[in-house]
Amino acid sequence: MWKRLFIVLAAFDLLAVIAGLLVWNSLPQSGHTPSPTVPVPANAPTVQVDIGADAINAYLAYAIAHDPEVGRVLEAASVQFGDTWVCDFAVKVLDRALPMQFVVTPIVQNGNLILHVDSAQLSFIPIPRSVVLSVLDRASLPSWVQIDGSSQNIALNFTERPPKPFAVRVVQYSPAAQKLSLNLAIPPQTLSQHAP
Repeated sequence: MWKRLFIVLAAFDLLAVIAGLLVWNSLPQSGHTPSPTVPVPANAPTVQVDIGADAINAYLAYAIAHDPEVGRVLEAASVQFGDTWVCDFAVKVLDRALPMQFVVTPIVQNGNLILHVDSAQLSFIPIPRSVVLSVLDRASLPSWVQIDGSSQNIALNFTERPPKPFAVRVVQYSPAAQKLSLNLAIPPQTLSQHAP
């Protein structure tokens, strides 16, 4: 008896999500306009930082707890590094946290990070990548984050991100070390603004 009830409940949840996605998909797309590339001066102090999944997870937990925009959408989030990245999210929908998982392949390209979406699932149910990317394309994202549904990529264009307080360039990702290497450049005017 309880198995049938569970299946019926899962079916209702799935139908509600599909209906929500259909409504969401009918909304107009956000007008992302790429911001002009901000040059980093050649004399800007630069430091290379290697970041593991623990540092990203600590940042995600901090953002969920302290950023109202992020906390309104996510209840929890974590990333596991490997040859691919497994990204687990608890997305808030109608006062419930729905578990979502993305598996992405990180690609470093000209100082930017491309996340190729390999698979996506809601709870334990696979969902088409095109649906996920369509939803993300309508989300309010920074102009330097681009969604490309045709290639199923999420582009984090750090070279187009304003360098405040520092500019970020992705150097490499090492699956063996499970570290993402970044160059952080601090423009001299930023240092002079914070000098005593």
